Amino acid sequence: MVAARKVVDRYLPRAPLERSPLLSANLGADIYLKIETFKPTRTFKVRGALNKIASLDDAARRRGVVAASAGSHAQGVAFAASALGAPATVIMPRGVSETIVRVCEAYGAEVLLEGDVYDDTLTLAHRIEREQGRTLIHPYADPLIIAGQGTIGLEILDDLPDVEVVIVAVGGGGLITGIALAVRSSRPAVQIVGVEPEGADAVGRSVRAGHPIVLDRPQSIADKLVAKSTEALNVALAARYVDRFVTVDDDDLERASYEYLESLSLLVEPSGAAPLAAVRAGRVDPRGRRTVLVVSGGNATPALIARIAGHREAAESQV
Repeated sequence: MVAARKVVDRYLPRAPLERSPLLSANLGADIYLKIETFKPTRTFKVRGALNKIASLDDAARRRGVVAASAGSHAQGVAFAASALGAPATVIMPRGVSETIVRVCEAYGAEVLLEGDVYDDTLTLAHRIEREQGRTLIHPYADPLIIAGQGTIGLEILDDLPDVEVVIVAVGGGGLITGIALAVRSSRPAVQIVGVEPEGADAVGRSVRAGHPIVLDRPQSIADKLVAKSTEALNVALAARYVDRFVTVDDDDLERASYEYLESLSLLVEPSGAAPLAAVRAGRVDPRGRRTVLVVSGGNATPALIARIAGHREAAESQV
């Protein structure tokens, strides 16, 4: 993970860790925000993508990379491939935001739209991998991706050595397993909590089952966290290093996104607001503890922002 950090530090600005006086006062805890929304792609995903593509030899880079994604991972791969001189093809569902498509194309990636869900895009990505000899950049089930995401944990320990709780949004499991591995390897007493959308809690259920399980039609406004399943690598790491998983509903997620926007002037998509949603919904009690909320993404369409703004009255009643 130290090697991953050298790669990340070379290409990305340091994500700030900021104490929030307002949230700290409201919640009776020392609340810190690890803000990943200032990255070039407004999400943490670029960390893992950089680390993976940087590991490829010259021949593999020339052949190029391919990635399947609901959106954020595609942007991370497009940025990383551009920075490291590798051709990239990113595959996303047909309903993905046009803005995300344009961003990927602006970084020079070829964009293909396939199917309606992530699994459809992954099928095509595997075919391109086989037929064109490209390297598949998996969004979460790859040790190098996990190490890249884990650099967030190293930065948290640098900036807040006495942290007691870290709360992380969970999709396929790459982010939380990376952070948990980084933090718990040095500070085993730190509590790591994962937050998933209700009905899209593939990682938590898989950990409880002891193996990857497959969900039937998971849905959530937190689209970046919707995964039908995870992989054995992520299940094993989560079982060892993550203390527990909790779930929140769409209303909780929208309220948390609005609170970030209204109270802290931060544009945070529902997927990135999951840790705050868990605290506000009473799923995690941070009182009296130094707690880090990982703000993992800030990509939101105007339509989504308008929907979030509808929670003004509810959010204000909590402050």
